[in-house]
Amino acid sequence: MSKRIIFSVLIVLIYVVTYAQEKQNLIKNLTPIVQVFGTAFYNFENNNYGYSFGRAHLGFKYQFNEKWNAKIIIDRGRPTSVGEITATDTNGNMLTVQNTSKEGAYYTMFLKFASLQWKINDKLSLEGGAILQNHYITQERFWGLRYVAQTFQDLYWHIPSSDLGFIAAYKFNSVFSVDVAITNGEGPRKVQDALGKVKFAGGIDVNPTEKIQTRFFYHNRQSKTNSEETEQLFSVFAGFKPTTKFRIGWEFNFIENLDNINNLNSYGFSLYSAYSLTNKTELFARYDRLLYKASDNLSTNNKNVNSFMGGISHSPVKGVNISLNYQGWLPDETSNKNENSILLSMEYKF
Repeated sequence: MSKRIIFSVLIVLIYVVTYAQEKQNLIKNLTPIVQVFGTAFYNFENNNYGYSFGRAHLGFKYQFNEKWNAKIIIDRGRPTSVGEITATDTNGNMLTVQNTSKEGAYYTMFLKFASLQWKINDKLSLEGGAILQNHYITQERFWGLRYVAQTFQDLYWHIPSSDLGFIAAYKFNSVFSVDVAITNGEGPRKVQDALGKVKFAGGIDVNPTEKIQTRFFYHNRQSKTNSEETEQLFSVFAGFKPTTKFRIGWEFNFIENLDNINNLNSYGFSLYSAYSLTNKTELFARYDRLLYKASDNLSTNNKNVNSFMGGISHSPVKGVNISLNYQGWLPDETSNKNENSILLSMEYKF
């Protein structure tokens, strides 16, 4: 074999080894993100049953180095905002459209998260893009059963969990941390409005011990028009975990000018608890109280209600959760019928 052939073979081998190493590093730094919620239910009042997928998150996270990472996630579910609606007559003239819907079409697929994060040091991090907002994430993680039901703000007020903008978090020590954010205020599916109105938000976490967790949060969401009022949210959460088997959490939320509607205020609290029978099985219970207060001349379809949930959750393998649970919806007004359902909820993620 001539020297030229040997040299060529060595070049090819070096290229192959280099490419393999780069591909290995790429795969090593890439983390897939999959999360799917499904529910089978039976409603006693309507005597009907069905099955649905509540959410499907698909995407990945890429770790460039110890300080920089990026993630992108597609959401297949029902958006918590409808988006812009326009209409024209046969002559092409723009018509006034009044949209009162709070949720979009079922099973819409859209880009929910697409962010870049810079961890400057162990205390400070900055993130921008379509980001995860931090208004009810602390409560949701403590509740631990998102696949059974959302936490208060998400379930009743449909505040988007993601938005376009920036968020910064600073951890002073193991007890005290803060986060601040500035976003569009209308979810990830809308571009900034013409007037440049935004949402400002800030949270404070105080965790005096490993057993006690508290959070205080505020947001100020300005209207995209000057004729509507600014929405303000005040939230307080406290969680107590005396043992590894038992946890109990409480949160109170008050929102002023909900959806920027003048004098439409809503408030309420949520109390939830769980007890682990084994490391794979736990019992849980939850009670929500939701109230609305509106001016006399404001007509709304919002109802004051009591909500009850309870059941058992089981994880047969890591990443798979199944729950048999009861959910009851009891409005204050006797003219509004109660709803009682038995659900089989499911989640898988990796």
